Amino acid sequence: MPGSINNGRPLAVDDPNEQHYQHAINDRGIEEGYVEEYAEKPPLPTKRKFYKKKKFWIICLSVGLVIFIVVLLLILFVAFPKIAQSIMNKANLSVREANISFSNPQTTGTITKRDGEIDTNSTFYMSMVTDMSNTGPFHADIKFQNPIEVYYNETMIGSITLPDSKIAGGKGVLEAVTPFVIADTAYFAAFTREMLAREKFTWTLKGKLKITALTRTATIDLNKDIVLEGKFPYHNL
Repeated sequence: MPGSINNGRPLAVDDPNEQHYQHAINDRGIEEGYVEEYAEKPPLPTKRKFYKKKKFWIICLSVGLVIFIVVLLLILFVAFPKIAQSIMNKANLSVREANISFSNPQTTGTITKRDGEIDTNSTFYMSMVTDMSNTGPFHADIKFQNPIEVYYNETMIGSITLPDSKIAGGKGVLEAVTPFVIADTAYFAAFTREMLAREKFTWTLKGKLKITALTRTATIDLNKDIVLEGKFPYHNL
């Protein structure tokens, strides 16, 4: 204060204890100031992890759906013919019943052409019930591109006509009543003699067919063996 002895300056403290006390007060004041300064600031909000956010899962589901659609389209439009061919290659054909006749089993008449009765040395009727198995899990429609060629020991002996068929759940049944048109009468005669002497014989069916599944249609190759009983049953000979 004006007029005081020390002219406003703080009094010197000569006592060491008093000096320590004064420093302690000053330090405590500074510490309390810091505490008060930090205490006034609100706590920082906890940041949510990215995988717990709803937006993250929406993006993941959207991307996953797009990938699924792309893969499905690739299967339907690119891989389907290969898948269908693979299924057909692995499928099994088992002849349950087979008969041949020169009279149409579905009628009482004989086989005829426009110009009269056909040559029975080159054509006869064949009725056949065939079980199809291991045809894959999908429902499918099969349409054969007739005629289907018939081979014996890698030599074509004739051709047949097969009807449309269906498969589902890995199996199906093919029921056919078809003219068998002999390709080589001399070779077929030799085959007939061999057939009557054997318990079983194997034919190979070759051709093409259309298979429709999952809204897609593919044309694939047919190359399947069928085993028939020897001493072939004849009717109306």
